[in-house]
Amino acid sequence: MATPKTSPKRSDGIETMARLMTQARKELAKNGVDNFDVEAVLERAEAARSSLYHHFGSKFDLIYTAQLEELAEGLNNDNKVFRLLVESATSEEEFFNHLAGLMKATSTKEFVEFRRRRIQVLASATHNPKLAEAIRVAQVEGNLYFTESLEILRTRGWIKPKHDLHALTYMIQGLLMGHIVLDFSHLPDLEDDWVNIAMQTIVTLVGGSEKFETFAKASKTQSK
Repeated sequence: MATPKTSPKRSDGIETMARLMTQARKELAKNGVDNFDVEAVLERAEAARSSLYHHFGSKFDLIYTAQLEELAEGLNNDNKVFRLLVESATSEEEFFNHLAGLMKATSTKEFVEFRRRRIQVLASATHNPKLAEAIRVAQVEGNLYFTESLEILRTRGWIKPKHDLHALTYMIQGLLMGHIVLDFSHLPDLEDDWVNIAMQTIVTLVGGSEKFETFAKASKTQSK
């Protein structure tokens, strides 16, 4: 049976869409939604305005699509990192030690910027029903995947949660996103304490063994 081939015209269209999306995400990172410069995007993408309208409909649909792609990609990466942490650990001790290292990494500049941009997307969704629905779907799917990772830990006997795993997933996600409050406060001296308190809270929430609750508390004391 003959294999259908992508026509040169369609191939060009896909490449144009990809260039527009790449430049739109860069523009969002640089200037945000309010100062989004569509002319700069078109120039860098080497695309005509007619191409933008053809592939995305409008400037705002281009922004919406770029925001959604970034959010979905971020959620997917978060889940993959956590699942790798779960599947690669050979012991309960190794898992919690690696989790502590991951928690400490959330204070880096890269993560601060990541939280800022995710908050921007969520803020945009408050007045964009289409974006809000797409985010809802991405969040639900992503959090179900995270819940499956917690289930692996429970099956191994490494955690003994007292609450529904799915509900715990949303609680943990909320805790991590709550770091944005400290980001905005610009109080770097509190970072170590925040991370250690967050670690202790997560260990307690998922029902980590008593020795790891002690480990989290000890880490908090050592940071002072």
